[in-house]
Amino acid sequence: MNRREKSLAIAVGCLGAALAAVWLFHWLVLKPWREADRQTTSLRDRLRQVTEERQAFFKAQVYLEGVVTNTFHSDPEAAAAAAGKLLTDLISQLGLSDAQFTRIPSGPRRLRGAQEVGWTVQGEGPMARIVDLLFSLEQGAPVHRIDNLVLTAADRPGRIKARFRYLTLVVDPPPAAIPLDPAPEVAMDRSARRQYDLIVDRDLWRPYVRRAVAASEPSAPRSMPPPSAGSGPRLNLLKVVSLSEWRGVPEVHIFDTASMRVQRYRPGDELAGARIVMIDYRRRPRPDKPDLWSASRVILRWGSEYWAVEHGQTLADKHLLSPGDLPPDMPEA
Repeated sequence: MNRREKSLAIAVGCLGAALAAVWLFHWLVLKPWREADRQTTSLRDRLRQVTEERQAFFKAQVYLEGVVTNTFHSDPEAAAAAAGKLLTDLISQLGLSDAQFTRIPSGPRRLRGAQEVGWTVQGEGPMARIVDLLFSLEQGAPVHRIDNLVLTAADRPGRIKARFRYLTLVVDPPPAAIPLDPAPEVAMDRSARRQYDLIVDRDLWRPYVRRAVAASEPSAPRSMPPPSAGSGPRLNLLKVVSLSEWRGVPEVHIFDTASMRVQRYRPGDELAGARIVMIDYRRRPRPDKPDLWSASRVILRWGSEYWAVEHGQTLADKHLLSPGDLPPDMPEA
């Protein structure tokens, strides 16, 4: 072997040794180091996930204890009995007849981590009292749900039939918390309850009486409270929501969007500085939308002029009537 061959052999040996050293460094140092780094990252992510789950667990536990303190009882039968007693007490306190109401047990129905118990309630009474009952149950402290509410007209005028399910929860298994002992609470002076007066004032199930002739003898003018506070009525806040008849007498229902209340008027009454002359039930095109027809309107007299407000419009949308637009059966002023 000459000198050149020896040099090449030495070079190849050195290169092989260098490659072997790199390979050994990779397997003995780099690969374990990378594996340890990957495991460290995975453990760090797992630790963060466990910490978040632990915080969520304690938060859920506090929330669940708060829910339990607003349930009737930790036992399904006792909870159903307490809910039934609450229903009976409210029905009695609100002036409804207990003999007109039936209560049938509903449940228990198993849910994830709880049981649902309650009652199917069916009864009859004045609309205002039925609304009071539903409002009191909805505003009650116990955890509850009112389901399948059905309202229908009763045989007697001014009364309705109500059917609904009043359901509550029993946490299973219950945490270390004491359920409440709810007492019936009737608070009809709340502002939230006054928003439901519109349901009663509209009286949706009142029987319709077809108008034969215009009221020739309007009722005597009554002293009506102002429909809105302030120095004078704001016509854009007063909306005509009903032009129906009750026992042959036309009525005008005005909804005040400022006070969220409905006021009832009759021909001859004063309204926003005008006199209600009559309700016109002729089918005529709407003045603002000639392609649509209006079935009724209230006719008002301001001074010597006659104005009409269509059903569904505000008093600000009134339009002036010419002598040819006046109904032929309009009573003389």
